[in-house]
Amino acid sequence: MSDFQLFRIFLFMWNIYKKVIEYRYKRSLREVFMSTIKQYFWLMKILGAALLVGLALFLRFGDGEGIVIPFIGAIIIIAAVVRLVPFVKTQHDDTVKTINIIEMVIDVGIGLALILITLLTENGLGDWFGYLIGSFLLLRGAVHFYGTSEHKEESDLILYTFHMAAIIVGTYVIMTGDVTPAVLINIILVLSIAAGGFLTYDGYKGYKVYRYQKTLHMPDYDHTQDAPAEKRVPVHERKEEEEQDQDHIVS
Repeated sequence: MSDFQLFRIFLFMWNIYKKVIEYRYKRSLREVFMSTIKQYFWLMKILGAALLVGLALFLRFGDGEGIVIPFIGAIIIIAAVVRLVPFVKTQHDDTVKTINIIEMVIDVGIGLALILITLLTENGLGDWFGYLIGSFLLLRGAVHFYGTSEHKEESDLILYTFHMAAIIVGTYVIMTGDVTPAVLINIILVLSIAAGGFLTYDGYKGYKVYRYQKTLHMPDYDHTQDAPAEKRVPVHERKEEEEQDQDHIVS
């Protein structure tokens, strides 16, 4: 059987499945899928917590140092790329916009250095790992506070605390170079356990709501049981009672 025939069989079975689902739930397949995903979102949170903690434990007790550096580099690159278009479209000050674009380009360069040097060289980054991480943190904090000082960017308690910590930690790392992948792995482990605990608790609350909703749709068997059958009266007894009633009426 060729791949094309298998594909046609798959499409045929998919159309049957789609029609059965739409007939059963009286809704489109997309609406059913979206409703199901929302209903079981608590399960995704619990699975995400397990994967997050499991990855952190693997980094800590396995060969994590060879993985964590490219992983951090990928995070830096993705964060810069995701920020680029929304920031350019919403920031109207050209100076702040240009400075942030330059920062994002430097971030991509730092991320690529973390990935490529680690994967393509035998000795790795060495002390340059700390210098690159410190430069990234210091640059991010400085650019953020420049925008807020010019009243071109809004800030809140979380952003202020994060970027202030980024400047302090970045300056310390650049001055001392005392940051190794092992230290970063321990930080990731602590953050993963905290985030995993939050996701697990949130998943527990979602499962609790899911169980309550299922209970509401279940029939209450305690109240739907058949009532006891009415006691039947023999025919001759009913005739005697009717005759007595008629005697009372006549008298």
